[in-house]
Amino acid sequence: MAALVGVDVGTSAVKVLATTEDGRQIASESEFYDLITPQPGYVEQAADVVYLATMRVLARVLADVRLRGSEIDAIGISSAMHGVLAVDANGEPLSHLITWMDRRSAAVADAWRADGTGLALYRKTGAPMHPMLPIAKLRWMAEHDTEVFARAARFVGLKELIVFRWTGEWIVDQGIASATGLFDLRTRAWDGDALGLARIDAKRLSTPVVTSTTLRDFRPAIATALGLGTKTAVVLASSDGALANLGIGATRSDREALTLGTSGAVRVVSDQPVFDDAARTFCYVFDDTRYLVGGPTSSAGAALAWIFDLLLPDVPEDDRFAFAVKAATEIEPGAQGVVVLPFLSGERAPLWMSELRGTIEGLDLAHDRRHIIRAAFESVIFGLFSVHELVRERLGSPREILLSGGLTKAPLVRSLVANIFGLPASLPNEGEASAFGAAMMAAHAIGALSSLDGVTTFLHEETRDEPDPGLVARYAGLYARYQSRLGAIVPLYR
Repeated sequence: MAALVGVDVGTSAVKVLATTEDGRQIASESEFYDLITPQPGYVEQAADVVYLATMRVLARVLADVRLRGSEIDAIGISSAMHGVLAVDANGEPLSHLITWMDRRSAAVADAWRADGTGLALYRKTGAPMHPMLPIAKLRWMAEHDTEVFARAARFVGLKELIVFRWTGEWIVDQGIASATGLFDLRTRAWDGDALGLARIDAKRLSTPVVTSTTLRDFRPAIATALGLGTKTAVVLASSDGALANLGIGATRSDREALTLGTSGAVRVVSDQPVFDDAARTFCYVFDDTRYLVGGPTSSAGAALAWIFDLLLPDVPEDDRFAFAVKAATEIEPGAQGVVVLPFLSGERAPLWMSELRGTIEGLDLAHDRRHIIRAAFESVIFGLFSVHELVRERLGSPREILLSGGLTKAPLVRSLVANIFGLPASLPNEGEASAFGAAMMAAHAIGALSSLDGVTTFLHEETRDEPDPGLVARYAGLYARYQSRLGAIVPLYR
């Protein structure tokens, strides 16, 4: 029996799963690792810590598969976007990886947004200007971390480091490349103007290749350590966002993916590049021919966790989320006038303001912590809805929302999505969407899956929340209130 493996190298954990060729999961493992925050605005990872965790988890899953008498046909790799790691000529790290959460390059990104450079780049790259982008990180390094910048032979992401250590090749899939701010979507190549702004040339980056790129020649030590045979293929696949869409079956423009975990995102697959006149949404590569349109929000699970820690210190940490959900359900929609603007680390789509900060508005002596918690849940979904509205303007309204991410396990969250978006909200059975998507893209690359759209045959619906017309109308008014409060504070920071 043949098996397919998906590896998802995330911001806080690596997750690996194995499936049969008909999509049935037969093994899974995960391992968490810490972020490094040496000073405010800096969020890093130790590349070797992440790499070794990935190798340990993958080795356990591969061993499990072999003990079942199965052969591994292909391994697909998903990873988080926007990371930058300086390495020497041998591929050894010269720094920590600068993650998407890092804001040290805010001044660079803000200056490019202000003078029109960011918009000009967006029209070629599809990446809205923000400190998360590697182009801004590289310019910051060129100006402020000059020694490491000069010593670095290359600047890479975690997936590129893994592939190099396995095969000796410096290559990057177009899905990851398109999220750097350095990649021209129409030519599918590094953009010369962007490289000049980053103060590097293409030789210091990996070579972009299509997402279906398949590798079978491994370093002997890696082949031995993982037990890889000559028939096993490693497929580069795409970004974690693209593969989350694939992993829940959101591969057409009428099925919108909504991910809600540490951060949030709304994403729709398009046959053509789609740009926003004001650069409020992204357009990245989905697969070899299609694109991914949407936007990420920073104000999601991380902001909620901070609020819960602040308001629920008497509740054990492992119980806080469940307690918060119960507390929020005890308060009616609208939280009796309380509005939380949960921008504790700035915001990405649709505002792209790294300097924005959070606010709690409308407090009264009659309120308690439950009202703030209810308002926080609602505002997180309002933020995603504001991205959905922009995507809908360009691609039309989807017929349903497909959910992924840890927060969507809560019935309250699913109900809020259905009633704020005014659309059915469906939670597919595959919990690790990006890892499963990586396995399925690998299956397609080796011919085991005839079409990526065929992944829907392996999925079924665990829950489905239909919108309530009365609540849809009520939330429309509450969303207008949220937008009015947001409009009032934005000028204070811009």
